[in-house]
Amino acid sequence: MRFLNIVLLTVISFSGMANNNDFESVTVGLKISKPSDWQFVSAQENLENLKRVEHGSPEFKKLMLKHTTAPLVAMAKYAEPFDDLNPSIKVNLKPLGSLDGNNPSQILNLILPQFKKSFQGFKLVQKPVETKIAGLKASYMRLNYSLSIPDGRSFPTTSELWIVPRGDFFFMIGSGTRQDEATGTRKEIKEILNTLVLSK
Repeated sequence: MRFLNIVLLTVISFSGMANNNDFESVTVGLKISKPSDWQFVSAQENLENLKRVEHGSPEFKKLMLKHTTAPLVAMAKYAEPFDDLNPSIKVNLKPLGSLDGNNPSQILNLILPQFKKSFQGFKLVQKPVETKIAGLKASYMRLNYSLSIPDGRSFPTTSELWIVPRGDFFFMIGSGTRQDEATGTRKEIKEILNTLVLSK
């Protein structure tokens, strides 16, 4: 499970402050803004949301809950509880370790097999491709799957992931929306990402 923490979007804890619609962490040099009708998600709320999701086997879910730590910042379109798939975006920070910061697509390719094993109806819509986020070299991929919850329902979900290396660390940005965008659009996610500022 070498890449379990990467798959689960874990993060080293750094201080940050949310003020109205803006989040800033001076420690890691990150600023991002949410739309006024979106909500910041606390670490506890994030954990509770993870508990409600069925991730493949019970063993995988147990490991996920054991090793997951709070994202640097997380936001969702609707206040919880929300009786559908709540569009969300999270930013996490991880040390590169032995990973190649010059090849962010390689990092996404390393975690793809775990996604395939963990999610029902998995389909890779966009393989890892180079892009730029906040002016920095990055990689992006998009995948579809069925997200199940304990009451037996499942939601056709699209996840978008970005890897943004910086120094000895990399940012991992993840978003989730319904495939049909009925509760929120990927355009909204893009507009939030456009507010992201990372110190170089």
